[in-house]
Amino acid sequence: MKTATANKRKQQAATPGFAIKLTANTDLGLATLIVEDEDGHYEPLGVVATIGEGRDEARDDWRRRIRQPEHDRLCPYIYKIWARGLDGEHRVAAEFLAIEL
Repeated sequence: MKTATANKRKQQAATPGFAIKLTANTDLGLATLIVEDEDGHYEPLGVVATIGEGRDEARDDWRRRIRQPEHDRLCPYIYKIWARGLDGEHRVAAEFLAIEL
C-alpha cells in the first residue's frame, strides 16, 4: 500500500516553479504565448489562460505561417507559454516544438 500512496504523490507533485501540477486545463491567469526561432529570436503572440488554449493558438499560428510564408517573418522552432510562478517570476509553463504541432 505504501507504493500506491507514493505513486499517487508523485503524480500530484507540483510542476517545478509552480504551486500545483500544471495540466492542459489549469488556469494560468494571464500567461503569454511566444514563438522562438532556432537562434532565440522571439515574438509574443498573445495572452492565453490555459496550456490547452496555448497549444491551440500555437497550432493556428504555425498553420498560418506555413500557408503564408514571408521572408521577413520569424521561422518558428518552438512555442512557449510563460506564466507567473511561485516566486512571482515568470517562467516557462509549457513548450511545444513547432514540427510536433
